[in-house]
Amino acid sequence: MSHYPSDAQTPSNFGPPLQEEGNLPMSNPSPPSGNQQKYFHPRNMFLGAGILLLMMLCLVPVWNALALMSHFNYTFWVGAWLPEWMLSLYFGILILYIIIVVVLFHKARPQSQTEQTMMMIANIFVSLLGLTLMLVSMPLSRQAVDVYSNLMYRCGHGLQSHRLYEYSQVLHNIRSAPGCAMKYTVEECPGFEEVWPYTTFLKEMEGTFHCSGFCYHPSVGASFVETKLETTLHTEGRHLGNKAQHHNRMTPQSLGPLRGSGSLGALVVASSDAVTGTIHAAGQQPATIDSAALATPKYPPTLFSDANYEISCEGMAARNMKNFAGELGSQTFYQGVYLLVISVATGFMKLISFCTRRSDKAGRVY
Repeated sequence: MSHYPSDAQTPSNFGPPLQEEGNLPMSNPSPPSGNQQKYFHPRNMFLGAGILLLMMLCLVPVWNALALMSHFNYTFWVGAWLPEWMLSLYFGILILYIIIVVVLFHKARPQSQTEQTMMMIANIFVSLLGLTLMLVSMPLSRQAVDVYSNLMYRCGHGLQSHRLYEYSQVLHNIRSAPGCAMKYTVEECPGFEEVWPYTTFLKEMEGTFHCSGFCYHPSVGASFVETKLETTLHTEGRHLGNKAQHHNRMTPQSLGPLRGSGSLGALVVASSDAVTGTIHAAGQQPATIDSAALATPKYPPTLFSDANYEISCEGMAARNMKNFAGELGSQTFYQGVYLLVISVATGFMKLISFCTRRSDKAGRVY
């Protein structure tokens, strides 16, 4: 006869009652509350993590697009349509991701809502963002190259720069008048009229780049003074009249409609009067003039200040486009390449994981 009670007769005093077929406790942990189930649902977790990841990947491209839209030199030459398209594409990708994830968790079968499906969606959108960055970088780089070439090699007659060159020449003619040369800015001179966006761009370019002259050529008065050493006073006056008529013909009076408010005619009339005054003042000088005093300056006086910088504005604008917009285009392209490389590498890693064999608890390999 046993002196110890059997296990069947004595209940266990060291834990909760056990189930009949296993050693798991009968009591289950309390289920999470309704708010926890709502906030920590796998759909919400995956949706939030994906939105955060895409926003971090789009942070630099969005910043670059906003910088392009606010850059006065870039928007003057090519406009802001490309940065606006860039922002639209970035936010469109983010909205498309939200729509696809919501539809997947509401319409797809539960068997398809697996980790592999989530990884596939993440790879798709990372690849899509990378391709978008590569595509938008190509026209951005092309714009920078085209503007640089036009300003450096076709400044006076290029399609983009010809109108601005005409306004610059007219303003320099006004600036060269005896009554305007001693003033601080050409805005204080009689005959000046602000014409948006040309005069405002010339002012902002001069103040930002610290430059002087845009596609500058010596004025009529300077060209005349150089010839006085070799001609008589009578021949000098005849040449001055011919050059003045030629200048009046070359001023842009018969051009088509202008962009912005204001008219070029008032500036042309004022510049013609300034040139005439300069010619008359030069015609009263004696024929023997020191050649050092008659040397044509390489850089014209500044229009909107008296700083008289010795750097050409077209060169500074061209280099700024190449260094700013061109570098942003290269940066955007390489960021897209990196995202595609990451997406491909992730796909290969997932493919390799399908080929690995795992063993169960009994040591069976399958």
